[in-house]
Amino acid sequence: MVTVKVCVGTYCYLQGGQQLAQWRNYVPKHLQDKVTFLGSACLGCQEDTAKPPYVKVGEVLIERATSEKVVEEIEKQLEGNLEL
Repeated sequence: MVTVKVCVGTYCYLQGGQQLAQWRNYVPKHLQDKVTFLGSACLGCQEDTAKPPYVKVGEVLIERATSEKVVEEIEKQLEGNLEL
């Protein structure tokens, strides 16, 4: 199981986080039973270097997150778990 935290803080939300927060309802079928989604008020970005929206997949923080980047990281982490 992979935990995905989507930043829904104001800055991230306005920069695309709202689409990512809703995307959890449209997760590809092959991942639906392998992913847990959580909202997060902030994932620790710094205003002067911010690259929103942010999503954290496991312990990996994704800047300028898109659904494609999130799926790629989820699949990468799931593959890594299979090798153990």
